[in-house]
Amino acid sequence: MTRSSVPGRLWVALRPRPVPWPTVVALAALMAYADGFVLTSIQGAVGAIERTQSPFGTWLRTSTLMLPVYLLVLLAALAIARRRFGPALRSGRRVVAAALLVAVAATLVGFGQAAVSAVDDYGLQSELVTQLHATHASGAPVAAPNAGTCTGLCGALARTRAADDRAVRYATTADLAVNVVIVGWVLALRGGRLEAPPARRTRRSSRAPAPQG
Repeated sequence: MTRSSVPGRLWVALRPRPVPWPTVVALAALMAYADGFVLTSIQGAVGAIERTQSPFGTWLRTSTLMLPVYLLVLLAALAIARRRFGPALRSGRRVVAAALLVAVAATLVGFGQAAVSAVDDYGLQSELVTQLHATHASGAPVAAPNAGTCTGLCGALARTRAADDRAVRYATTADLAVNVVIVGWVLALRGGRLEAPPARRTRRSSRAPAPQG
């Protein structure tokens, strides 16, 4: 692979340097599993019943599958930070700006997850609501269904859609708060820096042997 090739240029652009790889992988893993927990909690509260049978397995599977996406998004966010703030992220202002950019980028991934999940939930919930209204309408008198069946069904579907939309907003807000806390926690563990600490050169003291006798 040469530097002039497209994969080579992409690899050079997405390398996290000067941020070390362990920091990037740790951030991606923490955010993926934390945002996955938020999504699973929201699904359990307002999601379709068919998708809430095994929350732990759903959380573990979804978070693990999304881990490469979080890693790629964090690498892209760090590349944007280097382009905007310079290759060195040493000053406090640049570190905070890069950290917020990383948190927002991860939150966008969480928003995408929540939006796709809400679409799936609404599809299943609308089918269930339509079946329930059809069942109730079939047992009603002949003159009753035309009086208010359409209004009741449309109202139930609208309330279901509104609940799913609110769930997306709540999940996105929670993801942003969680991601900011995670980035701040990692920064605190690293002494307030994203870059790798400067290599320490070990100086060997060459002392002349003491003269004997």
